[in-house]
Amino acid sequence: MSLPPNLMPEPSESVNLPEPVPTPVLEPVVVPPRPQFPSWSGWEVLAVLVFTILAVFAFSLIALFAVHSMPQYHNLPLTDLATDARVVVGAQAAAYALVLPFMFVLVRTRSREGFAKAIHWNWPGASAPGFFVMGVVLALVIESLSRFLPIPKSLPLDKFFNDAASAYLMAAFGITLAPLLEELFFRGLLYPVLRRWLGLAAAVLFTALAFAAIHGAQLGYAWAPILGIFVVGVVFTLARERTNSVAASFLMHCGYNFSLFFLLWLASDHYRHLEKVAG
Repeated sequence: MSLPPNLMPEPSESVNLPEPVPTPVLEPVVVPPRPQFPSWSGWEVLAVLVFTILAVFAFSLIALFAVHSMPQYHNLPLTDLATDARVVVGAQAAAYALVLPFMFVLVRTRSREGFAKAIHWNWPGASAPGFFVMGVVLALVIESLSRFLPIPKSLPLDKFFNDAASAYLMAAFGITLAPLLEELFFRGLLYPVLRRWLGLAAAVLFTALAFAAIHGAQLGYAWAPILGIFVVGVVFTLARERTNSVAASFLMHCGYNFSLFFLLWLASDHYRHLEKVAG
């Protein structure tokens, strides 16, 4: 039986389906490798040390012979000029003016980061004065304990304090440039390498030993004052480790040296009577 034409179903219209949306291909996220710390090696730390020794030696010779050639100093023996604070501080300041850029270039060529970030300078901000005060307290404690040790009455370092001008010059150098270079080298460059090689405890001890060793000649290699410097080196290095900041140990070093020079200033009547404290 056939249906009438008007009842026949009309052909369905074709339905246009949406085209499938292609799934995006996710590119793998490449995380850059974390910079190695430290980015320099022990050989490069040794290179800084050798460069510093040679620079200080060269500028000391230049300063000695330059001053000796002056008419007013021509008759003085070189051994006397070698203990003149103006000659010694001038030579070391000139040498450090070369050593600091040498450090900077070495670190920048080994690291993708800036110098301060690469060595973990990390200025402590509002707590900065506190680290300076801690250095002062540390000096007072060490000085108090040294009374129970056989500290020599006279040390080779005393020869540089010939008069008030020399004392003030030594104080200015000892509170600013000297601790800056020492902290950049010992806690900034040397300690991280030893930490990677030896672990925390051994790195702290060996950094403090090296720190005490460079002061040995100034202290006449007497074991008691060298022991004190060793303890100070341990405290500075622990502060650098605990805060992850070379700037923190630098501020403590400045405070420590400031306290020593201030105590000498008081004991010698404002550096006018240095013979009171001379052995």
